[in-house]
Amino acid sequence: MASTLIVPIAAIDGIVPHPNADRLEIAHVLGWQVVVPKGRYLPGDKVVYFPPDAIVPAVHSDRFGVTQYLANGRVKCARLRGVPSQGFLAAPDDPTTPLGTNMAAHYGGTKFEPPGRTFAGDAIDDHPWFPRYTDLENWRNFANVIAPGEAVAITEKVHGSNVRVGIVRGERMAGSNRVRRAEPSSRLHENPYWLPFTLPPVVALLEHFAKDHERVILFGETFGRGVQSFHYGHRGSLGFAAFDLMVGDRYLDWPELKAALQRFEVPSVPVLYEGPFDAATMKACASGKTTFDDTHIREGVVLRPQRERFDDRIGRVVLKYVSDEFLLDERKTDFTEA
Repeated sequence: MASTLIVPIAAIDGIVPHPNADRLEIAHVLGWQVVVPKGRYLPGDKVVYFPPDAIVPAVHSDRFGVTQYLANGRVKCARLRGVPSQGFLAAPDDPTTPLGTNMAAHYGGTKFEPPGRTFAGDAIDDHPWFPRYTDLENWRNFANVIAPGEAVAITEKVHGSNVRVGIVRGERMAGSNRVRRAEPSSRLHENPYWLPFTLPPVVALLEHFAKDHERVILFGETFGRGVQSFHYGHRGSLGFAAFDLMVGDRYLDWPELKAALQRFEVPSVPVLYEGPFDAATMKACASGKTTFDDTHIREGVVLRPQRERFDDRIGRVVLKYVSDEFLLDERKTDFTEA
């Protein structure tokens, strides 16, 4: 589930003292925090914000004096004297550039993409009625898309392989987020994309909605053996958890989705909160240990309105908030399905 690389012109929302360093401060920009030299910036200053996973060409990182802090040009999170620092700031080349302007192209920035992988050469042509899942933009970049008090659902974000399975005009289909996958002749339970078709509750749900609709697609994550470093209690096998459902031409509203998954007893991502939105609750939900039967941290959360809606800036409103712990975790593995 991709997100856009945004290198925005932004105003510093606030500056607070660094608790462990007299010569450093913490700047808050959009929904991020960046450790900066004391006195360099003031609240309201216009800056360019380079977020984690931006890849910055050396010609620019050299002049900003940050090349030595990047990983082959990739911006990463770090703890500076015990405080998470998420990205870096620079003065705009043109101070008159309007706030909100995305400067990624101006600086030749690209987004880090985890190494792709295929599964047994099973990629096949996609189908126009079998769409990819919604791109999840980062809440930190679009913090005002969901207003305080709007009814939302917050679920745990699973660090696995994004999977879509469905019945389209009577044909069973499965795939990763990017690629449709051919059905293997055997051992579906070992295939991360076709695994859901081995689960009777998933099959029952799909067949139920397929009776009256030309298309039904269930979206979820597979996890466990050979997927990522987080296993969610499935070190010797594969697991699956659903997080969304398209029936016909629309995604179900949250109450409908929740009822459908419960009715058919389909395994789903953990629900951490339902109610009026506030940022503090979301951030608290993103931290700590996974809700699954395991001891590792949470990747973060997915945030969605309880009633489906769209926004002119991001399209369908579904956002992610990745935890500070996950951003700083060097032990995790990152793969994306080719």
